[in-house]
Amino acid sequence: MASMPSAAKYKVILGVTGGIAAYKAAELTRLFKKAGHEVRVVLTASAEKFVGPLTFHSLSNEPVLRSLHEGAYDLSATSHIDLAQWGDILVVAPATANFLAKYAHGFADDALLTEGLAFQGPVLVAPAMNTRMWDAPVTRENLAKLKARGVNFAGPASGGLACGEIGEGKMAEPAEIFAAAITLLAHARGRPLAGKQILVTSGPTRSYIDRVRFLTNRSSGRMGHAIAAAAERLGAEVTLVTGPVEPRFACLARGKVIEVETGEEMLAACLPTLKNAHAVFATAAVADFKMPAVIEGKLRREGTLKLEMEAAVDVLAELGKQKADGQIFFGFAAEAGEGEAEFAKARDKIRRKNLDFLALNNISRRDIGFDAEENEVFLFRGDAAPEKLDKSAKAHLAETLLAKVFPELK
Repeated sequence: MASMPSAAKYKVILGVTGGIAAYKAAELTRLFKKAGHEVRVVLTASAEKFVGPLTFHSLSNEPVLRSLHEGAYDLSATSHIDLAQWGDILVVAPATANFLAKYAHGFADDALLTEGLAFQGPVLVAPAMNTRMWDAPVTRENLAKLKARGVNFAGPASGGLACGEIGEGKMAEPAEIFAAAITLLAHARGRPLAGKQILVTSGPTRSYIDRVRFLTNRSSGRMGHAIAAAAERLGAEVTLVTGPVEPRFACLARGKVIEVETGEEMLAACLPTLKNAHAVFATAAVADFKMPAVIEGKLRREGTLKLEMEAAVDVLAELGKQKADGQIFFGFAAEAGEGEAEFAKARDKIRRKNLDFLALNNISRRDIGFDAEENEVFLFRGDAAPEKLDKSAKAHLAETLLAKVFPELK
C-alpha cells in the first residue's frame, strides 16, 4: 500500500503583477509559509509600485526575484531557470490583463514572464482587473489560449472593484487561491486515497424551541469542509453531512453533500453511508440538548421564559455502536483548556465513543477552533501521550490529520 507519512511540503513560486490586489499576495505568502511550504516571490516592476520586495523577503525568508538583470536579492544570472527547476507550482496573484496577454503569446520581457515560459509544472493564475477588461473579447481569447495550454484559474470573483464599480474582476481571496493551489499539487503528486470512502460530519445542528426559534452554536463548518475537501483531493470518495453553514462550506467538487438541521437528521443521513465507509471524521458540533417537543407556532414575549430540555441524540456515539472491523473513527472534542483535566476527558471520550483518534480543541482561545480560519489541536490516539499539532490554516491541518489516519486504512 502506498505511504503518506506526513502532510506534503511544496515549493511555491509566487508571481505578483501590478494591480491594487498585489497587497493580498502578502497574505497568500503568509498562508503558504504558515502551512510549512517554501515560497519564492517574483515581482514585476509594476507590482513594486504597490508592494515592495522587502515585504515579501520578510514574509518568505527567501530572495525576491525582481529583474533579469539587476535589483534582485542575492540571485544569480540564471535565477529564472534555477527557480523554474526548483518550484513545484507557479502561482500568479494578482494577474493583470497585461500579464495574461503577454503570457498567452509567449512574451518573456521580464522576470515573471520568463519564469512562466521556463516553468514546466502546474500553473495557477488569479486574475484581477476591471470588469470591462475582463469581459473584453481579446481577454477572453487570451484566457482560452492559456486554458488550452493547461493553465488553471482561481477566480475572479464578483464584487466591489478598486475603480468603484461592482462586477466580475475582483481577485479571489488568498485562502481560496491557497486551497486551489494545494488541490493542483495534490493531483500532480497522485491520489493515495483512491478507492477509499470517507464520511465527514460538519457544522452545527439546531435544537428548535418553537417553529421560529432554535438553539445552536458557533461552528462554521470550516474544519469539516477542509477535511472533506482534502480527502477528495487525495482521491477519496467523500460524503459530507453538514449542518447549516455558509454555501462555500456545503459543497465539494465531486463528493456527495447532505445538508441537515438537527442531530436526528444528521444521524439518519450518516447511517446509509456508514457501512461502506473506510473512515469517519466526526467534526460536527452536535447540540447536546433538545426540547422534549417543539412548541407549535411562536412563543409570545410574556413574563419570563424557562426551558426544560433533555439530552439530544449523540450522533458519534450512535455511529460508534455500529463501527465495523477495520473502520477508523476520528472524533473532535471542544474543551475550555488544554491541561490534564481536559486530556482526561478526551481519553474518556475515546473509550466511550469507540474512537481511534481524537483531536482536542481549546475553545477558550478565540484565534482557533470555532469560526476561525486556523486551528491548533492535541491529537490523541488510544492511551498514548497527545501530540500537539501547532496552529495552522485548517486546510493544512486537514492534510496533516489525513496523513495520520492514512496508514491505518484497510
